[in-house]
Amino acid sequence: MPPKKKGAADLADDPLMKAARFGRVKNTLAMGFVGLPNVGKSSLTNLLSGANHAEAANYPFCTIDPNVVQCVVPDKNFRYLSETWKAPSIVPAVLKVTDIAGLIKGASEGAGLGNAFLSHIAAVDGIFHLVRAFDSDEVIHVDDSVDPIRDLETIQGELCAKDSNTLEGVLEREKERVRKEKGLSRSAPLPPLSDAFKDAYEKCTKLVQSNTPIQTGEFKEAEVELIKDWGMITTKPQIYVVNLSQKNFVRKGSKWLPKINEWVKSHGGGQIIPVSCEFEQNLTDLKEYPDEQKAFLQERKEEAMAAGLKGPQAEVRSM
Repeated sequence: MPPKKKGAADLADDPLMKAARFGRVKNTLAMGFVGLPNVGKSSLTNLLSGANHAEAANYPFCTIDPNVVQCVVPDKNFRYLSETWKAPSIVPAVLKVTDIAGLIKGASEGAGLGNAFLSHIAAVDGIFHLVRAFDSDEVIHVDDSVDPIRDLETIQGELCAKDSNTLEGVLEREKERVRKEKGLSRSAPLPPLSDAFKDAYEKCTKLVQSNTPIQTGEFKEAEVELIKDWGMITTKPQIYVVNLSQKNFVRKGSKWLPKINEWVKSHGGGQIIPVSCEFEQNLTDLKEYPDEQKAFLQERKEEAMAAGLKGPQAEVRSM
């Protein structure tokens, strides 16, 4: 007997799968880097794609049009099958990554580069929410100081503010739909809206008002089906990517990581991936010199061991 197909209620039991309830079946997957200016979005996009597609410059809004690259997904099983069967056409899985220009506080009301970039976020399937957790006098911060929690609040606040504005339109469209369905004029009293709509609308409103993504909420399957058609940004999966200094990445520690973990937990939960653009760039710069690259990694391992890490914990690998 085939396994029972999982519904929205089953997916909601897994915190990391909640957003899957709102997804649609597609042949391609597109993710977008979202964050404040100068947190490493363009640099990480370049590193992921293996080429300098996006301009990585030390000034706010150096990315204006979203840069889009395709990253081949590494898969040793796919490589084995390709080598074994020697197929005439080999097409690996790819992840489309969009480097979206930096948002600032007030973007949902047109500040900075405004609503255009919120529409770019709406066009992707999921969000890499990138925050800066490294100090550097050479890389300016749009708010003049490094504070990932403040940055998380800013970006999440803008995404939720955009969804709050969208919800106002959703309510008006539903009222108009009911009037047309009942053949009522605009001056006539409006019949009650469906319970499913009211419950879904109230839950979504409560979540965005508390600066919490809608995809983390508890919804019935009927409510999920309604919300899918509302075009809400925060129903998209979010992965929190923390850009550390090379030193903190090697020693696998930062004063900000526990605070970021607590913030994510208090805002519905989610996956956190620590990375270091500094480390990845230094490693990539040596890609044509395998011996020097190996020596570089060995030096970083020795640094990790000097910091007290042992065994597998002391290994330093590219993300």
